[in-house]
Amino acid sequence: MHRRVDVSRLSPLKRGYLIGYRRAIHKARTELRNMAAHFDAELAALQHDYHEIALDLHRDRYDRAVDAAIEQRAMDADITLH
Repeated sequence: MHRRVDVSRLSPLKRGYLIGYRRAIHKARTELRNMAAHFDAELAALQHDYHEIALDLHRDRYDRAVDAAIEQRAMDADITLH
């Protein structure tokens, strides 16, 4: 895959190119790792927010259903429930 290059045998121009290339690759990998970590954190925050919204919606619908059942029970006080 990666060949080891004997830098001492290269011309100054090629040596400078190789050193610059290696620095650029290292910097790109570091930036990619940072971006991935930021993306993961953002995704976790969005999932948490979604969970909170879904939980609030569920609680609201449950409360509405209970209120509707209470109203129905009050209107049909003489009916036997099964």
